[in-house]
Amino acid sequence: MISSSQQHVQAWTFVEMLVAISLSAIFMGAASLVLGSITVNSRRLTSVVEVDIGESNKLNFYGQTGSMVHVYSAPNFGKAAFAQEMRDLMLDDASRSSSIFCLPRQLNNTIRPEFLRYVAGDVDATTPRPRLDSPEAFRSFLGGLEPLSTSIYDSVIRNVPAASRPNTSIYMLAPDSDPSYIRILAVYEIDLTPGTNVSGDYASVRRYKNGALTNYYDVFYENGSGDAFRPGFVTFESSARNAVTEGQAIDRFKVSDGNPFYLVWLPDPAINPYKVTAGAPTDPTSSPRRAYEHMAGKSSFLVALPMFPNL
Repeated sequence: MISSSQQHVQAWTFVEMLVAISLSAIFMGAASLVLGSITVNSRRLTSVVEVDIGESNKLNFYGQTGSMVHVYSAPNFGKAAFAQEMRDLMLDDASRSSSIFCLPRQLNNTIRPEFLRYVAGDVDATTPRPRLDSPEAFRSFLGGLEPLSTSIYDSVIRNVPAASRPNTSIYMLAPDSDPSYIRILAVYEIDLTPGTNVSGDYASVRRYKNGALTNYYDVFYENGSGDAFRPGFVTFESSARNAVTEGQAIDRFKVSDGNPFYLVWLPDPAINPYKVTAGAPTDPTSSPRRAYEHMAGKSSFLVALPMFPNL
């Protein structure tokens, strides 16, 4: 038998219900105000720009007709998430690559195959094996297989790209079961294209697999008083190459005790580098940092890529 004391159930009084409803209304009202403020500020602080990048550029980048693109202008923190995703994907591809080669260019890239012919891997081949130990060696090797690449990658590259070659292609190579071919795991491209209808550059970062676009992000950089967003990358060579003296401009980059590597700067949607105060050089000309110290503060997406990840 249940006693009367055990049957007693605690419940809210009418007054308590009124207080709870009032507090809920206050909280919901405050949340609505916050949400409204975020919505208004996001519209006020974020702008979408219509940029004319040219029909050939849009077709080459995205396989789309027309010349206009709608893009957020920097700073835009939402777009920065896409840049983070691209950086993570780049590092993941790098971990599965056998070699990586960065090449500078001015023209658009059209060389995005999945395989490269490797004659030296044929059965009973007498062709000497090419020594693919630098971006310049790969550039020459690619030119022999893809003649059109010689007009795209027409500048000798050792450590720092020429100022007239601000765009970058990154070829990530991987082993293949057929020794007569080299597999291209992915091709990354970084382009800064001046808009013809607005004052500034359209920055586009893309990943291709077998010629097909798989990932990309973009942002618009309005012109400012800062200096240009270059170099796109810098190559550091093995310190063993100091055995041959080639002059300070080259020898200062022979600092890697192990695997040669690159520093690659990805455009940052959260920062407009053209509005970052141009920095005066402070490092001596004997330091490799002299070539890229002005890039400080222009991007949060600096990627270090080993030239031979599996070594």
